[in-house]
Amino acid sequence: MQGNDSTEVARVRRRFELLLDAGVAIFSEHTLAAVLQRVVDSAREVVGAKYAALGVLSADGKGLSEFVTSGLSDAERAHIGDLPSGRGLLGLVIREPHPIRSADIKHHPQRFGFPPNHPPMQSFLGVPVAVQGCVFGNLYLTEKVGGTEFTGEDEAIAVFLAAKAAVAVENARLHEKRQELLQQVQGMQRQRDLFFAMMNHELRNALTGVYGWAERLVRGKGSPESKGQAAQEVYEAAERTITLLNNFLDLTRLDAGKVRPVFRDLDVHGEIGRVLANVRPAAEAKRILLHEEYANGIALVRTDPVRLEQILVNLMSNAIRHSPEGGTITVRAESQNGEVLFCVRDQGPGIPLELQSRIFEPFERFDPHSGLGTGLGLPVSRRLAEVLGGRLTVESAPGAGAAFTLTLPVSAA
Repeated sequence: MQGNDSTEVARVRRRFELLLDAGVAIFSEHTLAAVLQRVVDSAREVVGAKYAALGVLSADGKGLSEFVTSGLSDAERAHIGDLPSGRGLLGLVIREPHPIRSADIKHHPQRFGFPPNHPPMQSFLGVPVAVQGCVFGNLYLTEKVGGTEFTGEDEAIAVFLAAKAAVAVENARLHEKRQELLQQVQGMQRQRDLFFAMMNHELRNALTGVYGWAERLVRGKGSPESKGQAAQEVYEAAERTITLLNNFLDLTRLDAGKVRPVFRDLDVHGEIGRVLANVRPAAEAKRILLHEEYANGIALVRTDPVRLEQILVNLMSNAIRHSPEGGTITVRAESQNGEVLFCVRDQGPGIPLELQSRIFEPFERFDPHSGLGTGLGLPVSRRLAEVLGGRLTVESAPGAGAAFTLTLPVSAA
């Protein structure tokens, strides 16, 4: 009699030790996938089951989106085929989230049967896993080791492990969110450092040009022709600096959500005429022909005139910079399905497909060694287009020029 008592004490002590070890092991994991796997492995060992699984409920709570197993090899699991969908006894634990025990699955009224190649299973224990009062999934154990069915003690242990699992799952979710937020913050810090480093670089380049040529003028060095060139260079460098600062300020205000458009009805022909007049001197300097087209009776658009002109001037200036001498740039306006499209097409070198998304990021250029532009005009233009309720896209191929299309609603919301 005394021997039986000591055996029972040893058994309980061993089970208690396994339970403590399982709790430590579960909380040692930090990712959701690792926590789920550790839970099923620990439950199978502590409860004493040949197989264990944890089914994660789908978003609608009616089926299973994940099914983590223990006791099956990868080959055995693959041989079974598709994951369970949450019918039969598995579905009963989903619909009625409380512990369920069965000595023989085949004789349970809610049985559904096993798919082909599934290993035979008889005894069953299922308990819900609830996170903050909501059922997250269910823990299933089958084939009691050393017995014909799971006991009340087994059920109590499984319920305890499910509670531990719920806390560990919540901790893992919070840990993953923290890691995600940390990566986002670190990414933003890197972008900020890069942004200001590039800004400093661009401003230095622009102001160095101003200073160098201005020094020649002040000291009266060179011939009258060289002084005229110096004055022109100072003017152009100063213009680039002002453009850079304006684009930088616009980008900062756009990122802060402080740009508020003022909408009014605009004559499309007149607006394009003003844009072409603005960029014509730069085009004539390269003997570039500016061509305008209109289609589908386009006449009016309701938008912010200042921001529309800013976008189109940016697109036209970009086209002029990248167009060859004597080339042609076409600006086309047309109405289509309640929208107005402004397309600026050039005959430049074109943009490789892999770079077409990057050119809308600050300080990105198609050719970073060309020295053309500041890498801010296109990012500002795309974000302004979004503020106006539209979008800015590009179509291009190497050697075939580029076509930038600004799409706006005919009437602002």
